[in-house]
Amino acid sequence: MGLGEVLSLLCAFLWAIAVIYYKKAGDHFNAYEMNHFKSVFVFALMIPTVIIADQCFIDVQNFTYVHFYGFSLPNIGLPQLLVILSSGFVGIMLADMFYLRALQLIGASLTGITGSLYSPFVVGFSLLFLGESLNLWQYIGMIMVLSGVILVGYRKKSLDIKHPPLKGFVYAVLAVLFTALGIVMIKPISSEVPFFWLILIRSFGGMLAMMVYGLVLKKSLAIFHIVKKTGGKWLIVGAFIGQYVSMMVWVAGYKYTSASIASILNETASIFILLLSWLMLGEKINSRKIVGICITLTGVVFVLLLD
Repeated sequence: MGLGEVLSLLCAFLWAIAVIYYKKAGDHFNAYEMNHFKSVFVFALMIPTVIIADQCFIDVQNFTYVHFYGFSLPNIGLPQLLVILSSGFVGIMLADMFYLRALQLIGASLTGITGSLYSPFVVGFSLLFLGESLNLWQYIGMIMVLSGVILVGYRKKSLDIKHPPLKGFVYAVLAVLFTALGIVMIKPISSEVPFFWLILIRSFGGMLAMMVYGLVLKKSLAIFHIVKKTGGKWLIVGAFIGQYVSMMVWVAGYKYTSASIASILNETASIFILLLSWLMLGEKINSRKIVGICITLTGVVFVLLLD
């Protein structure tokens, strides 16, 4: 198992932790407040991160430290800059907008099941635009991972909803599509642009798009009041783990392995969420979920070992 695979699994675990905190924060804030806060918060954190990274660059492949003295702007061409900003717009603003609308229409369970389309979308985009491909065993592994995730997340009672589900499913599929497209867009330039600058610019693109969205809908752009409210600490911890740390690990996973394999391993977040919900929130695990976990883990083994 290489560095990229380890980072992709770590990303899934970190996102699962963040979801637990987002569940707690969601009782106190609406979706726009949470997303706007997250985008500004992460961008603000990335500024000192980039400055520090310029002073001391860590070579994660060789585990050595290379020191730079003085802050300097990277040599990023306009085409690269536009791609990164567009990735932030597509993968952060648009994806979140459609995802939240889907949650309103069809609920979390069905939206989560639709989210299992993420790795097939990434595999498809990678095949079309990056020339990547999987072997037979890895395709079988992907199908097993998706089957396990769907088995874990499916609930019959979720089908009993007041709104027609078709539009909700369309929004959910678009959310997954834009998330997949956003990460595949920056895969080709991930080795050309300094890593932390890549995250910073992408975060800026998402934050700028969220602000424009808020202005168009005449929503408040203030965020400091959120820190003082009940539930603010849950949102801060969730944003730090789920957006700041997890996003860096997520992009790094795609940098050091193929986008196809990284996306399949990212799907295991649903399994981590289930286990953490059981440990931290006291939610029950039944036999169906245990079978789903076993199928998913077997699929992960196929993806990692049978290449």
